[in-house]
Amino acid sequence: MRTIVALRPEPGNTRTATALRALGLEVRQVPLFAVVPVDWTAPDPATFDGLLLTSANAVRHGGTAFAAFKRLPVVAVGAATAAAASEAGLAVAVTGGEDARAVLAEARDRGFARLLHLAGRDRAPTEDGVEAITVYASEAVPVPADVARSFEDALVLVHSTRAATRLVELVDGAGADRSRIALVAISRSAGDAAGTGWADVAIASEPSDSAVVATAAASANTRAIDHPARGGDKRAMSDYVPTDRPRARGPKMGVILALVGLAFVAGLALMAYAAKTVPWFGFTRSTTASTTAQQKLSSSATGYIPSQPLGPDGEPQAAAPVDTAVLATREATLAAQLAALEARTAAITTDASAAGGQATRAEGLMVAFAARRALDRGVGLGYLEEQLRLRFGQAQPRATMLLIQAARQPVTLEDLRQGLDTIAPDITTSTGEGWLDAIQHQIDSLVVLRKAGTPSPMPADRLARVRRLLEAGQVEAARAEVARLPGAAQASNWMNAARRYVTARQALDVIENTALIGQAGQPQPAPVVIPPPVVETTTPDEGAAGI
Repeated sequence: MRTIVALRPEPGNTRTATALRALGLEVRQVPLFAVVPVDWTAPDPATFDGLLLTSANAVRHGGTAFAAFKRLPVVAVGAATAAAASEAGLAVAVTGGEDARAVLAEARDRGFARLLHLAGRDRAPTEDGVEAITVYASEAVPVPADVARSFEDALVLVHSTRAATRLVELVDGAGADRSRIALVAISRSAGDAAGTGWADVAIASEPSDSAVVATAAASANTRAIDHPARGGDKRAMSDYVPTDRPRARGPKMGVILALVGLAFVAGLALMAYAAKTVPWFGFTRSTTASTTAQQKLSSSATGYIPSQPLGPDGEPQAAAPVDTAVLATREATLAAQLAALEARTAAITTDASAAGGQATRAEGLMVAFAARRALDRGVGLGYLEEQLRLRFGQAQPRATMLLIQAARQPVTLEDLRQGLDTIAPDITTSTGEGWLDAIQHQIDSLVVLRKAGTPSPMPADRLARVRRLLEAGQVEAARAEVARLPGAAQASNWMNAARRYVTARQALDVIENTALIGQAGQPQPAPVVIPPPVVETTTPDEGAAGI
């Protein structure tokens, strides 16, 4: 069994080696590259609809500037990248396979027109609507010549075109024999980059590490059973026979078949002769046994004996009397058992229906709570939009539409508090007053008469109440207080944002009540769609994801 050599950078190298060792294979880890962070300047997050991540390295090496984009929904290429983004506290809206172009097309269909791609230094050209920033790089790791020569008689895993090019440089530079090295490439482009002259070049079924592991395991096991003295040409498993040993000869196949046929015909003839001459053999005995069995079955079921049995002397015997009381008891017992089974079946049906209703109610509540959490965090609904339409679109179409529209421009309590702090100097003073009116206003505010127990109408006190109401989550009451301030005309944008916040929460309340009373619909299973052909790309771990 050949040793397998893993060349990809860490931590992917260890994951690949662990998967292969779990299959009982011997693995050497020789990373050709090391992923290191790169200093970068974060652009304005408000200019992007989402964050495009083609490798988990962007999450690991994004640095402190990465925190500015945690409110953006994530479009992830690959399940490993999506898992790393979720562990970092990001909201993953779209998760695709290893084909980055297909994931990008799906993201555009969902409304992501402007994406920020946190990428590696070595990457494919950027497509329209995507702005790429380098946040990490794969630096070459020095590999001694003796290590490169040790790749002979081994199975080497190539996870990218860049790794294939580096492998060629190392092998040729060390003077190793390519014809003694077999390769497993993640894609056709990676295999082509390695060139020719290798012992074998196997291409993974899809551009993913799991496919590379499966192909490597199959190649290693195949070579383990090859003929050792003939270069693994599998002649030991074929009909090849060495010329120095004559082929063993035996009876002709036609003669053997003829003898088997004759024996079969002779057996049929003997059975026919025995059936005609021997009285207790064959059909007579079978017919008698069948008749006796039918009589017993009829007697036990109904108590009626179709014919009287014969005694030893051939005379009919007297039939046994039928006990009608026993039959009536058995019939009553069977009727009771059938009634009990019907009652149990009805109870099971009722319980199953109730369980189905409870499951539908729980699923609807989970969707509603997830939508509320997304709005409170200020992120888009993502896949929850489709779930809301499927479950609540018929029962509450207006609330569903208002909730989805509000989520397109989410407003949080923190946004309202920051906006209030910004406009506070403008809304506590009147605008458009002359200096005489301003002096008169100041004189009038020196003494304010109000009933005991009523709140103060002073702008500063009213503004303090607005802040307290926002802290308590009472946005509608805070909006009413802002409308009574002298400069309320300057707070139109803030008032609109507060109105969107209130509308979204009211729609959420309606959706949650609908789920609680069990009116949420059950979505139908999605139709089976045949996926498009996979576009061969390099592995996402080295930043070349086809974008």
